[in-house]
Amino acid sequence: MKWVLYLISFLWIGGGTCLVLYSQESRAFFRKTLRGVDSSLLSIIPITIGALLIVGAYQSTAFWFITVLGILAIGKGCLFIFNPQKRADRLLSWFLDTASEQTYRLAGIIAIILGTAVLSWI
Repeated sequence: MKWVLYLISFLWIGGGTCLVLYSQESRAFFRKTLRGVDSSLLSIIPITIGALLIVGAYQSTAFWFITVLGILAIGKGCLFIFNPQKRADRLLSWFLDTASEQTYRLAGIIAIILGTAVLSWI
């Protein structure tokens, strides 16, 4: 299961780098791919990543940190499934339409830091 942690780490680092360096292009990509997608269908991604993180956490030296990341990812997926008071839809529309470029860059920096941390703890 180490390879799963490596894969997730490299995806976070690569995705975060794209968010930092190409924030306008990243916004356009997210708008094109996520516009009109049902939020319950979109929830499959964070739930899968969260489950993989929890299973792969046993192979790392920071079991607790990766487990917490997995639980948070599953919680995000549950938010998108149940969508109380259309919060997931509002969050998605904010991310696609209203969030500034600095917000995209901050999300990219956080992704790079998380990816690097998970990679160093494998």
